[in-house]
Formats: sequence, structure tokens, C-alpha cells
Amino acid sequence: MVLSELLQTLRKEGLPADAHRIHYGISVGYLPRPERDGSGRYRFAPADLAACRAYLANLPKPGRKK
Repeated sequence: MVLSELLQTLRKEGLPADAHRIHYGISVGYLPRPERDGSGRYRFAPADLAACRAYLANLPKPGRKK
């Protein structure tokens, strides 16, 4: 599943899913880095979907870590 399909699925479940939140979670390390296809797009597996659900259900607070 590509990013747009992932966002659509998460939004149907009522989670605050945006592309920037997913990309930020991947770059910082809150989410595992998914595989990329030949064009460089992320390909999300069911395990990545579950990790995104858990991340978006309990978003970290903005700002520096204490």
C-alpha cells in the first residue's frame, strides 16, 4: 500500500493522519522505515500500518525531549 492508501485507511479509523506526520515519525525513528519500490515511494506493509496506528493514537508532544 502506498502513502495515500495508508492515510485514507487511517483517516477512516478517525486518526489524525497527515503525510507530514508519517514522514516525521519515520525520519525521527518513531516509525520503522518501510521498503521502497523502484520509483522511490514507500510501500507500507500490514506491520507498518499497525505501527502507524499506535504512533498516531499517542502522538509525542512537540518540542525538545526532556
